[in-house]
Amino acid sequence: MAKMEIVVTANIDGRPVPGTPYRREIDVDESQVFSYEEADDGDSATFSVIPMGQLDTIEWMLIKPDQAVTIRVDGQSDAGIVLSAGGLLAIVDGTIDAGAGASNASVNNNSGSTAKLEGGGGGT
Repeated sequence: MAKMEIVVTANIDGRPVPGTPYRREIDVDESQVFSYEEADDGDSATFSVIPMGQLDTIEWMLIKPDQAVTIRVDGQSDAGIVLSAGGLLAIVDGTIDAGAGASNASVNNNSGSTAKLEGGGGGT
């Protein structure tokens, strides 16, 4: 069993954004962290699995790239979430279960440079 905690504080012009600060703590069966380099794909169609393969279902995920990338979750086969360099994708207390033969989370790096991805995930 692993315990995941996230705290988010957000302000606009020095004033708290409604709903923040946000604090959530959840227990998961397994967790994985990663810090790796993802080569430039040279196109917008090639996606690689993010190294959280031991997780059948992702309940929390945090990804921070240093280059622009596109993230797909839950077996998506088109579009995706585009993150700018230094962006952050956080999913907390969700259910990402791609099913047989698909990946829970994958990335496309079409930035023209090698991207460093850092983060982690947890679930079952």
